[in-house]
Amino acid sequence: MMPGDKVTGDRDLVRHAARSTALWVALSTAVVVLLAILATGVVFDRQQFGEITDRTRTAAATADDVVDAPPGIWIVASQAAGHEASQSMPSELLGPTLQAADGPAGETGLRAGGRGYPAWVAHRNGTTYVAVYDISLHHAEEVRLIWSAALAGAAGVILAALIGWLAGRRAVRPLVDALDLQRQFVADASHELRTPLAVVSMRAQLLRRRLGPGLTPELRAEVDRLVADTGAMGDVVADLLLSAQLEASSVSTDSVALRWLALDVVESLEPYAAESGVRLVAPDAGAEVEVPGVQTGLRRAIVALVDNAISHSPQGAEVAVGVAHDEDGARVGVIDHGPGVDPREVGRLTRRFARSADEGSRRRVGLGLALVTQVVRSHGGRLEVAHTPGGGATFTIVLPFRCGTGPEGGPVTRKG
Repeated sequence: MMPGDKVTGDRDLVRHAARSTALWVALSTAVVVLLAILATGVVFDRQQFGEITDRTRTAAATADDVVDAPPGIWIVASQAAGHEASQSMPSELLGPTLQAADGPAGETGLRAGGRGYPAWVAHRNGTTYVAVYDISLHHAEEVRLIWSAALAGAAGVILAALIGWLAGRRAVRPLVDALDLQRQFVADASHELRTPLAVVSMRAQLLRRRLGPGLTPELRAEVDRLVADTGAMGDVVADLLLSAQLEASSVSTDSVALRWLALDVVESLEPYAAESGVRLVAPDAGAEVEVPGVQTGLRRAIVALVDNAISHSPQGAEVAVGVAHDEDGARVGVIDHGPGVDPREVGRLTRRFARSADEGSRRRVGLGLALVTQVVRSHGGRLEVAHTPGGGATFTIVLPFRCGTGPEGGPVTRKG
């Protein structure tokens, strides 16, 4: 992890929260604006058609000739001797209008050229007057209204998104500050606890040596448990301190040889695996695979995966560790034959002190997988979990190569 990653992570958190808030506010506003536009269109249509009906009725009832027609209305006067029509009236509309003149008086609708036209028929003094409204005027007004509402709505959505973005940044800022305080507290507490715990562990080991062989089996078992418990407490504190250091970017990166690191982990954990009745298989010999990173962090991540595999493997089983590379990057795989992991639970199991939802399973990951996930992500990689053929789980750390290099390592294989 390069220096400044913590700041970048916090900024990413702020940006993500701001974007999410802005998106939700913008979407909500857009829905409200769309509904408002639809409602406005419906109300506008009803009002307009009411006015159109009044205008055509008045025009048909008061017209004396076809020349003095109100704006937006065409008049057709039909008599037994013939008919007259407004000069601006479309020719394709004349036929339907004359047909309407032969019909009953009152409101009617005409259709010509693929459009519908509202009209009113009035019989007066031996003459039938048909007033037809130019519907294109209504459509033009409707388009202007929709465009005006859409532009105003778009401006409202943009303004709402901006306000949501600012509100999201302000809302998440206290969370970022709280995370900073939490990291600092964990780092300080872990650092202060390391020395006392180391002293307690050392004194427990000295006590076990000085008590000698004359102890009763029960008392010796208690002393052994005391030594083991103090060691476990030290490991937890070391994990917490490493976690805080990774988040605080207080460590620098270097070139890490993964094959050598995995082999070193296997050699250090072989006695523990032997005590558990598990055979630990080291990675095959091959060209070294190097990645940029923090060696202590990556070593702790591999140790956590191997320890997790050993603790969940039955006696006589085998745990294999392999190093490989492909187009995605360098890979460190740990294969066990324990109870396995449901892929649907991977996200939950990488949280601290998680336990499998299957009560019959012994798979408990504690702080280990959470720390592994944190270490891997801080190196720009990912943790993959797959089912081992025949039963068990395969955990694979995938890390990006150092820029400009190309490892020559081989595929992940198993010996034995």
